[in-house]
Amino acid sequence: MTRPDFRITCCLCGKPVPRASDAYDLDREWQRRFPDMTGTLACPCALNNSWQCRDGRDRYVEGHIPALDSNGMLTPPGRDFDSWCHVGAPGTHVARVLINPWSGLLQGAEEYLRHTAQRSGLDPEVACRLQRVLDVWDAHHR
Repeated sequence: MTRPDFRITCCLCGKPVPRASDAYDLDREWQRRFPDMTGTLACPCALNNSWQCRDGRDRYVEGHIPALDSNGMLTPPGRDFDSWCHVGAPGTHVARVLINPWSGLLQGAEEYLRHTAQRSGLDPEVACRLQRVLDVWDAHHR
């Protein structure tokens, strides 16, 4: 069976993420500021959405959720200062939905993720992780 084609919808603007464009994973601070987001995968519109983490007295705004570095550790003090600190590295649509399958499911990649989870030759850890996410999805959506 051929790999299903999919389009993800931007969590911010609701438009399809252009195929020629990278997708960006947004963190929990984006979710706090934009509670109507569906998933966390965004098109380049996120790069045009600018906000500051600190107020006029150089304190984090109320409720601020600190950014994490690429290793999942809190960023050092003073390094978390604007919206760019809360945008993950750009990646292909395939990479982003495999790294963040829950958002992939929410944003239009369900058929692709189901196909991939059953694909022969897939790394067993990846297959197991995808299947766990799909099992939770099925428990809530069927």
